[in-house]
Amino acid sequence: MHVLVFRLRDPLKIESMHGSRVTDAVYHDLTKRFEAIARSVLRRHMLLDAPWSPELGLWMVPFRMKTAELGHDARDQSDAITSAATELVRDMLDTELGSASAMHLDFRVGVLCDGSGTPEPARLFERLSGAIVALDEVQGRPAVSRETFRSILAGPCIEFHLQPILSLADMKTVGFEALVRGPSGGPVERPDKLFAAASYYGLRRDLDLACVAAALGRASKLPEPYWLSVNLGPDIFDAAVLRRLAPEPRAFRRRVFEITEHLPISEPRKFAERSKPLRRRGARVALDDAGCGFLNMSMVTDLSPNIVKLCITIIRRIEGGPSILGTVRRTVERIRKAGATPLAEGVETEGQLRLVKECGFELAQGWLFGKPRPAGQVLSSL
Repeated sequence: MHVLVFRLRDPLKIESMHGSRVTDAVYHDLTKRFEAIARSVLRRHMLLDAPWSPELGLWMVPFRMKTAELGHDARDQSDAITSAATELVRDMLDTELGSASAMHLDFRVGVLCDGSGTPEPARLFERLSGAIVALDEVQGRPAVSRETFRSILAGPCIEFHLQPILSLADMKTVGFEALVRGPSGGPVERPDKLFAAASYYGLRRDLDLACVAAALGRASKLPEPYWLSVNLGPDIFDAAVLRRLAPEPRAFRRRVFEITEHLPISEPRKFAERSKPLRRRGARVALDDAGCGFLNMSMVTDLSPNIVKLCITIIRRIEGGPSILGTVRRTVERIRKAGATPLAEGVETEGQLRLVKECGFELAQGWLFGKPRPAGQVLSSL
């Protein structure tokens, strides 16, 4: 008997980003979606049970492997299942949480073997608990060496996709968000793999700086009146640091710097003070990945952002009934009263679009308006 395992290494991180109420809904949705993933990658094998979760952030699916096909032994099959399930789980987390949040989640997927042949959940978990922990050692190292990663930071290898941001008043594109990608076709092309490698080698700040510098360089080709939104962490959001990256005063016109809300900002008032030289040069500040109902409005007041983005995790559930819709509407009202512009992130359906308009959002982005496309393609089409 074999077991397909999916484990979040820090399951409480979702709650720290979005709060307990939303987290309950997210875990419910992850369970249903992981069941679909398991049925897909194991369709040639025999499932013994539906996915079950013996502890928070861990899902297990027992199955019997069929290895009769010529040239496919158990190891080959396990590797193929693990590879396919890993990609599908990454896509699932991107969909459920948005890529900006999902890239901060570390997870493991693997196929483990149990010789007892008994799929009873509690005993199976007890027998495999050591092997589950050992997945960290097997899968922990990044796909590129430190030397290769440093060459990526030093060279013109960092790419971007651009996703349109629309004004809901006239449904016209007003700007684009720059979404980082590693070298095309390489092992760290996906942003989660790129940032995981940076964290592993202790080069996260270096990567953030390289991404901002590359994005600002790309933005020089963005025509009027469009603006560009760039993600960066609080630790490098400093006027002096950014001015060194782009000494030309006009470089900050039509630029929005997105600060991820769930990263720690210990002194938001001092943080806001450091942003004033950038704002005087024309830059704006956005608070990214804000969790509706759990948004710290004192943070909004202290940081005084120009834009507050409610994350895809919330917008995907806006059709879930009057309770969550009322919470979204009240949050939007509070954001507007604080002097910020509310943006709905992850709008994918006409029903979601109708509701975000009713709630008072002024800006929106999502697959309904356009998927992220390579920056070169977007710029050449404008």
